[in-house]
Amino acid sequence: MDLDDAAGLIGDASPQRAAFHSPDPVSEAVAFGLQRQGPSELSLRRALSEARDLLVQARRDRAFRASLPRVLALVQGHPHAEDLQITAARLILENGDSRAFTCWSEVHRRFPRAPEPFRILVRLTLRQAGETAAQALVDGRFPDLDLIADEPDLLAYAFAQQELGSAAQAEAAFQRTTQLFPQSRIAWRQLVALQEARGALLSARHSAAEAAGQCDGEAFRTTHARLRRSIQALEQFAPNTTAEDSPVSVKSLGALLSRVVSQRHAALIQPRRHLGSTLMITGSLGSGGAERQLIATVLLLNRAIGEGRAIAGYDMAGPVAVACRSLAAKHDNDFFLDTLAREGVPVTEYVRLAAFGGNAKLARTHRVRPLLEFLPVRMKEGVAQLVEFIRYEAPDVVNIWQEGMVFAAGLAALIAGAPRIVLSVRTLPPTDRINRWRLELEPVYRALLSSPGVVMTANSQFVARRYEGWLGMERGDVPVIPNGVSALPEAPEDVDRAHWEAFAQRTADADFTVGAVMRLDQNKRPLEWLRVAERLHAGHPRARFVVVGNGALNAEAREYAVRLGIADRVLFAGRSSAVGYWLGNMDVLMLLSRYEGMPNVLIEAQLAGVPVITTPAGGAAEAVSPDAAGFVLSSAEAPDIEQAASLLMDLAALGPEGRRRLGATARVWAERSFAVEAMLERTVGVFMDPSDRPMLASGQ
Repeated sequence: MDLDDAAGLIGDASPQRAAFHSPDPVSEAVAFGLQRQGPSELSLRRALSEARDLLVQARRDRAFRASLPRVLALVQGHPHAEDLQITAARLILENGDSRAFTCWSEVHRRFPRAPEPFRILVRLTLRQAGETAAQALVDGRFPDLDLIADEPDLLAYAFAQQELGSAAQAEAAFQRTTQLFPQSRIAWRQLVALQEARGALLSARHSAAEAAGQCDGEAFRTTHARLRRSIQALEQFAPNTTAEDSPVSVKSLGALLSRVVSQRHAALIQPRRHLGSTLMITGSLGSGGAERQLIATVLLLNRAIGEGRAIAGYDMAGPVAVACRSLAAKHDNDFFLDTLAREGVPVTEYVRLAAFGGNAKLARTHRVRPLLEFLPVRMKEGVAQLVEFIRYEAPDVVNIWQEGMVFAAGLAALIAGAPRIVLSVRTLPPTDRINRWRLELEPVYRALLSSPGVVMTANSQFVARRYEGWLGMERGDVPVIPNGVSALPEAPEDVDRAHWEAFAQRTADADFTVGAVMRLDQNKRPLEWLRVAERLHAGHPRARFVVVGNGALNAEAREYAVRLGIADRVLFAGRSSAVGYWLGNMDVLMLLSRYEGMPNVLIEAQLAGVPVITTPAGGAAEAVSPDAAGFVLSSAEAPDIEQAASLLMDLAALGPEGRRRLGATARVWAERSFAVEAMLERTVGVFMDPSDRPMLASGQ
């Protein structure tokens, strides 16, 4: 498949097609170098060495832009050198430059057989246009796997399968490469890494030994020795577990969990008559709906503690605190930090804590430290950073928010001996979201839920039923705590008012405003949202559109609006803390998510009197007034663009008065169904539930 075909695959799904043939810095350097007369200032060997050093330095200092001009100069000196162009393209990619797709596309055009450019092209296509387009790109280049017979093509195919998340296919391809080309060091290295990553230490050890013999490499001998030591260490804690080549992480986790769960069953958990200290654990304090619900719960508990007010009949002794993994891993991870600080709620960024409390020999995990080395990185990090912190804080309740944090922190809370552990799940189980599935998830969930004092809650009936089905629990075992949502304030920030007033002036003829409040990422489908907007505009030219939010697809969405010919009718307002103001300027809010828990924005829109249209993702349908049930699309997996546009046309035809009546009905329903006090009472009721009956029988 050539680049024109790749552009066609992305087609309507991505605005990048318009930029496929636009200049990029690497192509410009190549063109200049081809025109230049005379020899290069450096030999190719020295140029490659300098370029690699600059890339390493840029990664260390995060100074990608500063290193790029010199690497481009080296490309000019050697315009035919593949490795120099790849190094320059890496600087552009790792700097987050919007030209990365075009850059790597052109590098691939110049070196169509090279594995690395194709690998990155698949990665960027997956990120920007989705799995279908990326898979089609791979299938287009490799229509018949039996015909792949040379080393570069086999490596390109194997790396592409890695990017697609097809680990088994990637491992098989690397295996075949080592059989056909036994001295391919890169194939051996990747094969050993993949086998070790899936926990198949016996296979990885065997491959490392074979690679050392074929390639005569000291690195492979070192890897073989390390793997042999790991297998011996695991045998000390879990005899006979390495007799078969199943994932070592699951084996070590099983050995660890059997000890922890048995100790918890032997411990006596005292009944409580008041809510003491509570620790909320979350991944970040970002601006998402789950984080917003966490913050609301924390603030309400904190205020009740300060007022000495009982909730659900229980006295609130407190205090309440928050531990989040990181405030800096992503752009807006600290969005709610100031809110908590103003209320005096302490926040601990646990990645910054000293591992094992600063003294591994005195830590509770000291005797099982070797087992921890086999755990997945995030789980191992959670145990290392959190166990001693939880023991020191000694909370009565540890409330772990969202599925990813159950994986990262659930084991830590169990080892630390927290009396009450509440797992708050908010989206579909990992079996329903294959990109989030890990072999270690099921044993962790089962161990937690078979332990006294551990309970799972969900924020929608849909999510609760899916978890009960996955884990074989009885219907109703997972209590549902619907989100508590209040109407948002309508006061704007100055920048919000300025954006809206300028847009309103440009679109003064508009009589119908369709809005969105969402992260611009693959899950929220902003490009499909714009396609619906384009369909509506074709039938109702006086419609206009407002998108509030930011995300990975921000630039692509803006460019796509240009391609669709509706850019002058769309306002991209960016991330805003004045969501209530934006809702007040919408006639309808539309959400096209693939996955959801209980989307707050649907509830907030209805509280503002704004009708909503949504896919039935997760609990989204439960967040829509029954009187507006007709505005739930038929599919979350493949939303019907025409159906969504038709529903918008119906709302436009209702006129302002008809929409106000519909919105008023939705507001009354939302106020009754998602009352904040009801949410808080249900939450405290779960925290204080005196029953120690495990949700799952041991060994279920």
